[in-house]
Amino acid sequence: MKKISLTIISLITILFSYSQGITSIDIASERLIMSSDAKRTANAVGSPYINENFSPLRVKGYDNQLFTGRFNAYNGEFEVNIGTKIIALDKSKQYEVMFTQTNKIYRTYSYNTKSGISKKGFLTLVNETEKSALLKEEIIKYYELVPAATSYQQDKPAKFNREDDNYYLKIGDNITYFPTKKKDILKAFPKNAKAIKNYIKKNKLSTKEESDLIKIGDFISSL
Repeated sequence: MKKISLTIISLITILFSYSQGITSIDIASERLIMSSDAKRTANAVGSPYINENFSPLRVKGYDNQLFTGRFNAYNGEFEVNIGTKIIALDKSKQYEVMFTQTNKIYRTYSYNTKSGISKKGFLTLVNETEKSALLKEEIIKYYELVPAATSYQQDKPAKFNREDDNYYLKIGDNITYFPTKKKDILKAFPKNAKAIKNYIKKNKLSTKEESDLIKIGDFISSL
């Protein structure tokens, strides 16, 4: 099946009306279907969302307004419920979104993926200091239905699957893909490989633990 593509309309401004008053926020082109191929994926097992429920959140710059929303990690869209409809924040713009119940923060960044593809989209803020920030790309992939090979077998249904997260280290304005294997970290920062290796060994850190990745990232930013 071919992927359904929707024509991108020019950016629009939608007015939000709340008890505090009326404010406005720039959003992406409004879409009849949030996902660009929602019909194709409609019957899939699993979910494209990190959390299926719409949860309370605030958007930086609109601090007096409380919205609800959810993050679609499959297509990178931040969906915001404004009461009468659901819109997608324009990820090509600068946004900071915080879920108020967990203090989890998403921001839009321009960055290069592990394979060198240039992207701009929402990354979660894992940790931030004056010098650096550890960022995380949450990934959900869609897998097509796999037909049964014989009449004695069943089709494997189409599904959404949560993949391993990708990490990025931001030092100043530079954002670098941050591997989660020790040997790959040393390759990514060859000039400081010996110091990094000694630091990991001395402090008995595991690159499989996010809390330890924070420490390693902080150490690298100090070199």
